[in-house]
Amino acid sequence: MVRKKVVKNRDPDRWKPTRRELLGAAAIAGVGLCADLPRGIAQETRPATSQSIWQPPGHPLAWIEQHPGRSRVIDIRSRKALDATVVDRIELGEMLDQGMQRLTGELVSAKAWRSVLGSAERIVVKFNSVGADVIGTNSACAELLFERLTGAGYTPESITLVEAPAYMNKRLGTQDPVPGWGKSIRVGEGREPLARYLLDADAIINVPFLKTHQIAGISACMKNLSHAVIRHPARYHANGCSPYVGQVIISKEVSSRIKLNLINALRVVVNRGPDAREEDVVGYGGLLMGFDPLAVDGVGLDVLAGERRRLKLPTSFRVPYIESAAQMGIGRWRPTDVERVAIETSA
Repeated sequence: MVRKKVVKNRDPDRWKPTRRELLGAAAIAGVGLCADLPRGIAQETRPATSQSIWQPPGHPLAWIEQHPGRSRVIDIRSRKALDATVVDRIELGEMLDQGMQRLTGELVSAKAWRSVLGSAERIVVKFNSVGADVIGTNSACAELLFERLTGAGYTPESITLVEAPAYMNKRLGTQDPVPGWGKSIRVGEGREPLARYLLDADAIINVPFLKTHQIAGISACMKNLSHAVIRHPARYHANGCSPYVGQVIISKEVSSRIKLNLINALRVVVNRGPDAREEDVVGYGGLLMGFDPLAVDGVGLDVLAGERRRLKLPTSFRVPYIESAAQMGIGRWRPTDVERVAIETSA
């Protein structure tokens, strides 16, 4: 039966702290532009918090178990992908196809998607709505992903778009997210109910923006899910959201459903995120793709640092939740453990 209801789950970045709360949390977290975080150091340093990092009993993480050795991250970029702020959808489609083929080793786009999603019957595509009107690229990504998924044999009724533009589900015949909450997981010292749309899914395609974040440091793959799928996200912003982001992601209920991480880096928020102001957005014209969310976030952090360096903005900032996520063993972080495949399609 087709469900057409508007989800009431609270988005992580819709929490609007006061200026005093924002500055206080940033000071506690050490997120402000204060200290270098070289790639790989996270596994060698102590947690940013003095408390122990709780994590659930060990269970296989698909992106580690199925991909031994190194975690592959595709960094595909095209100068033709953007004309000012307008997305070239043909070029973006070619980027998406080539990226999926290189990520999976399949030569045909439809087979690449099938190799990732298999026999999934309830696919959630999780976007980010904060700053989306200014960034202006979610519609193009949603339509292309819909085309590729249906082209691979998945029906519109099997696809749920979360935080896509409001009209998109109706136009495409896809599902609105099921409202409500279900099973709880442990976060911090308590338990948090998970979003029903997550629990009803058997596959998640995670499609965040790439943004700086004045409390967390950055917002990318892990942050796009962690504070979106729990009922009370505002409780978990202390210490730069560490270790809470990792605790949500490593839970079996969440990690078992993550099949693909696809950062929309067409237009990147390089300063004062997670909200977007036109003066803080630059055109990178890229997509970052991978199975390991920590590895993809690491490459995203490199991209942000590179764009900030180009703009002569400070590049030294800590992301405590990435440090603690690495210590939990969520994914691979050291450069030697990440295979970054850089592709320029229109040099």
